[in-house]
Amino acid sequence: MMKLVSLLGLASVAAAASSSAAITPIISKETAAAHHRILDEDAAEEEQAEEQEEDNNAAANLAGYSIQYSTCLRTKIASDDDAVEGNSYYVNGAYRAQYNQYATFRLCTDNGNGKCSCDDSVEYATEMEDFLGSSLNYLGGNGGGDETDYLECTYGGAENGVDYYLGPQCSEERGLVIGTFYDEDCTVKASYATPSFSYDMFSAIESTCQDCSNGGCDDIYEDAHQCVNGRDITGNDDEGICSAAKRATTEVDYSRVKNRHAGAVLFAKVFVGMLVIGLVGGAMFLAYTYYLRHRGDRAEHLVEHVPTGAALT
Repeated sequence: MMKLVSLLGLASVAAAASSSAAITPIISKETAAAHHRILDEDAAEEEQAEEQEEDNNAAANLAGYSIQYSTCLRTKIASDDDAVEGNSYYVNGAYRAQYNQYATFRLCTDNGNGKCSCDDSVEYATEMEDFLGSSLNYLGGNGGGDETDYLECTYGGAENGVDYYLGPQCSEERGLVIGTFYDEDCTVKASYATPSFSYDMFSAIESTCQDCSNGGCDDIYEDAHQCVNGRDITGNDDEGICSAAKRATTEVDYSRVKNRHAGAVLFAKVFVGMLVIGLVGGAMFLAYTYYLRHRGDRAEHLVEHVPTGAALT
């Protein structure tokens, strides 16, 4: 009987050991998986915290800077319809191109006298409506009744049965003005006359060095395309905004062009004058040579016809 009990006891111990050996690997896998999940969550939280810190630092860094309006530009909205050569908006009897409007600004330091000292190596391009809205908030706005009533595309009326809208656009000098458009998004330029504005507020926006200390620059700075030498440093510029910004800010020294043109004109005048003189001189030389040759022939002809014994006088 004692032997049987002993055997049963040994069997129980062996079974428990065997059961423990069989279960242990399963528990280890589950524990490892949970452990990995915890590590992944910790890493994600740490990465998110680092990104948030970077964002906060970027926003905080603007406190020592100002922004200054640089230029105005527009980019064509691409169309997949080859039949209309990229002009997909049909209005007033023709297909017309659509454009988006952008304002660019530069990051600057304020010299303390309201004048900005700006870094022109980077152009920050943002939607014109956003830039104007932010700038107007900075300047305090006004009572309306001027160009600021049309910062957003606004219905302006109808002419000859065609609706037109008013909204901000680029002037020929790349300043900020109000223009007329055919569509409610102000992407299709129309040729209708615009109301007359003083543009005092737009002029102030163009010339003011806007202090970023109060955080008013943060939104447009974070949303802007950062253009360096015609390329967006983020690589996200399918619309070609940065290349348009480079073209808009490229300075051309027209005085040098005029000087080169004047030099070319002077050279052409001298060349033509010398050519005329050469032709006239050559013609005179040929005429004189012809005269001398034929004068000699005439004298010889006269001698041949003088009678024998006649005296030549």
